[in-house]
Amino acid sequence: MNKNTPVKRRRYRCVEACSTCKRRKEKCDGNRPCARCIERGVHVACQPPPPQTSTGSPDNYNVNCEGSVALEAANRDRNVQDGSSQGSLYPLALVTSNTSATSVPETSRLIQDTRGKYMFIGDSANLSLLQSICSLVGASIGPCAFVEDPFRYQMVESAPEGPATWLHATDHQLPAKPSFDEAAYLIRRYIMATNCVLDLFDESDLLDNLASWLDSESTPTSILSAIYYLVFAIGAQTCPEDKDALASAYFDYGRYLTASYFMEDPSIPTVQAYAMITMYLLGASRRNAAFMYLGTAVRAAYALGLHRSDIAGLFTPPEIQTRERLWKVMRILDLFMSASLGRPPSTEETRNTELDENYSASVDLCAIFEKILTDIYAKRMISTETLQKISQHHRRWTVRFHGGLDTDRIKDEEFLDGRLPNVGLIHVKEAYYWTIMLLTRPFFVDYISSHIALKAQSRGDGARSPDPLKSSHRVLVHACVNSAMSTVNLLRKLLGFEGIPKRLPFVVNSLFVSGLILGLSYFGDLYKTYSLDDSLGTALKLLALFPHDAVAKRNLAILQSLLDACNTYVRREAKENMAIHSQLVSGMFGQIHGEDDMEDSVTTNTPQEGPSHLGSVEDLRRPDEFNYTRPHSAMDQGATGVSTSGNSETIELNTLDRAETNILNLDSIVGLPAFQDDFSMLPGSMLPAMSPRTLWFGSYEENVPLFSTVDARNFLE
Repeated sequence: MNKNTPVKRRRYRCVEACSTCKRRKEKCDGNRPCARCIERGVHVACQPPPPQTSTGSPDNYNVNCEGSVALEAANRDRNVQDGSSQGSLYPLALVTSNTSATSVPETSRLIQDTRGKYMFIGDSANLSLLQSICSLVGASIGPCAFVEDPFRYQMVESAPEGPATWLHATDHQLPAKPSFDEAAYLIRRYIMATNCVLDLFDESDLLDNLASWLDSESTPTSILSAIYYLVFAIGAQTCPEDKDALASAYFDYGRYLTASYFMEDPSIPTVQAYAMITMYLLGASRRNAAFMYLGTAVRAAYALGLHRSDIAGLFTPPEIQTRERLWKVMRILDLFMSASLGRPPSTEETRNTELDENYSASVDLCAIFEKILTDIYAKRMISTETLQKISQHHRRWTVRFHGGLDTDRIKDEEFLDGRLPNVGLIHVKEAYYWTIMLLTRPFFVDYISSHIALKAQSRGDGARSPDPLKSSHRVLVHACVNSAMSTVNLLRKLLGFEGIPKRLPFVVNSLFVSGLILGLSYFGDLYKTYSLDDSLGTALKLLALFPHDAVAKRNLAILQSLLDACNTYVRREAKENMAIHSQLVSGMFGQIHGEDDMEDSVTTNTPQEGPSHLGSVEDLRRPDEFNYTRPHSAMDQGATGVSTSGNSETIELNTLDRAETNILNLDSIVGLPAFQDDFSMLPGSMLPAMSPRTLWFGSYEENVPLFSTVDARNFLE
């Protein structure tokens, strides 16, 4: 061989590149995690690519999520019940595509109850979002109390000890009937707490029959007795006084009557009774039990034909109204449980919910929930076409919202009788904001994930990475964060009022979801755009209003830990920005202090590590004069920018103007630009066309962490 002939190097390829390197078309060494992902700081997202199967269009695409539970994975991962698995979970590894959708391998999330049985938790579930946030926070700031929470793989479930005693209710002393005044009080508390979500009876109807029922001797075969005892149970459970023991006694006997005499006889009162049992169990932090009782109610409703409006037309007008109200309750409970637990809906709407006649804001909103769960989360993908169709439905709903409250028997007033907040109106509005967060959450999590990865890359190579979010999709991230903040602002009115229901599971759910969104927003540097600290602090205060609710107490602990992680992130950002600014100043004027002095200065001007206090993040904000994108309120006046706000004047001294900043090539030093609010909120008809895009929900690794159930009594001690 000629010595001048170059020797061809053999090109080695790894057996299988990770999904991140494959998506970015980068060289991968095949390890898990690979060296490139470790260098970029996204090792938690390093996982094998999903195996390719058949292709098809989004319309023909379907994934049977509930049939995807793999017993092999469950048996293999029994050792992770204590939550020791680290880095193997990346729930929403999203892949963009401009082509037709390809199928995604079936995956599963399993939770383990106190009896060792596994149950399913899907992508829309709150726990799924929590695990996504844990992975992203770990990738951003590393190990912390929030990421390493020993309860992070557990689900609060208040399971009773031993066998059920309510099955033998006749062996115990039956609960005494309340007096008329006490019964009327419990009925009022029931109506207040369940307004909108459990619209089964009018208060006047319950009060009209109350006197005769109290005077008569209760017979076990009377469905009216079961109804009243369950109404009293929910009223005692939600009233501000401590009547939990009385509520439990009423509930046990009402459930005993329902199961013993009416379980095998589908009827309108039977469905009503099972709906109230479901609601009581939700308030008692027993979501899996509520899910099972709701299934019985739904099947009975289908047996009665409540799902068909044409069948309702065969009855008298009062009976039609009762049937329609009961079907609406089934839809609300079913879609709430499905969205919060990530399980497939049990009901399907056959009506045209947008007809002008008897238009119901709640029923139409349920149709939006159903579209989101079935067209996005069930298929585990979201396209801009689907998003636009659902957002158009949102806009039509907002136009007709106030007119539809009459059909739902909800007063369009913020306060009832000028004293207490209108819980029914709160339930409708918070559900509207929740649909927006569910719809935009994949784009939001995708943005935060890309932002964290690009920021880690910019630290490594010193070059400013591009904004990971397209302008056409920026409004979706705004919508998710705005909806979370709007939810907190809506519920802020509950602060300072005495007498509000002490258990509101729908409100607690909305606060938790909003708090998770707000906390994750910090790691996309959105705290520079939004007043996140105020909203997140208010969410914590609101959750503290429900100390009797085990789920609320657990959610409060999670958000407090997340706030500590947010404070850590902001402190690190302030420290890095201070170092960059000092480097620029010393480059122009030199320096007489050492790095240790600079370290002391940063430490002195930022809060110390430790438990967070509400609103502490506000004290951590520092004006970033050298940011690539200046705040809109700042005025470019050469060396000095002066801005005034209200009666107080704030003077910002910008050491360098824009021209001098460009000369120093700050773009390559500062890193990522601040999240720039350059997308105006336009009316629906003026929204710019979105570029074609599809977000695929990424698959999980083989080592799927198993969630376990924790006894709620541990959080109530």
